[in-house]
This record gives sequence, C-alpha cells and structure tokens, in this order.
Amino acid sequence: MKKYLDNPRYWSLLAGVVFCLFYYGFPDFPQWGQYVFFVFFVVVLGIPHGALDHLVEEKYANRTNKDFSFRGFLLRYLFQMLAYTVLWYFFPALSLVVFLGFSAWHFGESDFNPAPGHWLWSLSQWLLGTSVLVFILLREPTLTGDLMRRITQGNETVPSAWAWIARNQWPVLGGLAGVFVVAVSGAQLSKPRKFEQEKAIAFFLFMAVVYFMPLLPAFALYFGGWHSVNTFQHISGFLDGMRKPGSPRTALWLAALPLTGAAIVFLVFLGWIWQRLFSGTDPLPILFIFIAIITLPHLRVMGRMLAYGRDEPRPSA
Repeated sequence: MKKYLDNPRYWSLLAGVVFCLFYYGFPDFPQWGQYVFFVFFVVVLGIPHGALDHLVEEKYANRTNKDFSFRGFLLRYLFQMLAYTVLWYFFPALSLVVFLGFSAWHFGESDFNPAPGHWLWSLSQWLLGTSVLVFILLREPTLTGDLMRRITQGNETVPSAWAWIARNQWPVLGGLAGVFVVAVSGAQLSKPRKFEQEKAIAFFLFMAVVYFMPLLPAFALYFGGWHSVNTFQHISGFLDGMRKPGSPRTALWLAALPLTGAAIVFLVFLGWIWQRLFSGTDPLPILFIFIAIITLPHLRVMGRMLAYGRDEPRPSA
C-alpha cells in the first residue's frame, strides 16, 4: 500500500476520478473548474518536467565526453524556438502536423520505455503515442476541429482530415490498436522486452478516466499525471542520484523550481501583454503555438536521453 501512496501517478488518478464525480454529479459544474484542474496539473507537474532539460543535456554531454555550456545550451534552445516560430508564421498547417507528429512520438517514446533498439519497437512507440493523442483529442472533437481551424488560419486541410477522423473515430482507434498489437508482437519476437504489468494496468485505468473527461482536463491528467510523472522517473534514473535510497522524492521537482518559476512568470507576462495590447485577438491559438514552440527543443533533449543506452537495463518505473 505504501508504494501506491508514495507514487504521484496514483494520486493523479484519484484526482481525475474526483473531478469526474464532481463534473457529472453537479449539472452546473463551472467552466472555471476545468481551468483550475488544467492549470494545476500543467504547472505542478507538466512544466517542471521540461524545466530540467539543462541538467539532462549537461549529463548527456558528460556521458558522451562533450563540453557543456549553459549559455550555449540556452542559445541553441532559443534558436530552435525562433526557427520554429518562423515556420509557424509562414506554414501554420504544416507546423501543426509536425508538432502533432513529434508529440505523438515523444509520448510513446517516454511512456513505452525502456524499449530495445529495433525499428518495430520504435514503430510501436509511435503508434502508442498517436493512439493516446487521438483518443484525448476526441474527447471534444468539435472543439478540437474548431481550434485546428483557428490555429491554421482558415486552412481546411488539417481540420477536414480531423473531421474525417472524428466521424470514424472507433474504426480509426481500432485500426491503430490492431496495428500496435501486431507491431508489438513482432518486436517482442525480434527483441524481447519485459512486460510491466502494473504499469500497463495503471495506463488503462488512466485512459478509462480520461474517456469521461472534457478535452482540457483530459489532456492535463494525461500530460501531468501520467506522461510527466513517467518522464520524471526516466530523468531521475539518467541523472544518477535523485532516486538513490534515502533521497527525498521531491529532489527532482525542487531542482526544476527555478526554471519552472521563470516559465510561469513569462506566461503571466505574455498574458498581461495580450490583455493590454491584443485583447481583440483570439488567445487560444497564440497559447497553443507558444506551447508548441517551447516544446520542440524539449523533445530533442528527451529523445537524446531516452536513446542513450537504449539496450541497457534501466530502473523499473
């Protein structure tokens, strides 16, 4: 029982169940309740797991006998964000597709880890991430399609493709699941991987709760309560020392506080700028694009970390 009480994954799951009880138990459940749930999980777990990229990159440099400079790391990080900003400005539809594709890979790579270095395992990870992302976006398909249309500035290619997925959601999800099972079976025959039964059960419990949630809380529960917690564990193992016996479980989270605080202050500042100068502009596409821009460099850092020593045994989650 103690291991469940000490694991934030199960507290997150409990929070999701409580949210559903209130959401369906009270017909007049306020909209701001969804926002509070979303902000809590993104701020407490989501942002901090990305605020450790500099520590991960420094450790990666040490392990690969390369030089590391925080200033150089920060400049590269900002340059990637700037380049992606330019891409969003000129090609919003393409940028959205790229972001969704990379996000699907990142989710699957992190959540289905460790996995041996084999193309079938890589395909399985991408299929898992794609299935999860589509499943979450289908919680409110009309809202998702409207948001895509606003993000792509009226481009109908991506929203039309999404509308087809929404109309055929169960065949699409069933097809993804079927191909995933085939890919995993082939990968297991080629390079066997230990099956983590407890983690698999927890994953399906999360998806069951997500099914009953609106879009924003559903994404927040998965992103913060599942994906970020898993990534924290991978980062902790990679950094050597924040999961040693006797070390406080909050050590990694506390190490993320400085940049987490900086990110929150920056977001508040952007909100203030929007309210003062651009209050007539739709904020949701701007917020989504901003999240995409700051996420891209993070995906690269996490990808390098998870790929390092892929075939070496790692601590179980």
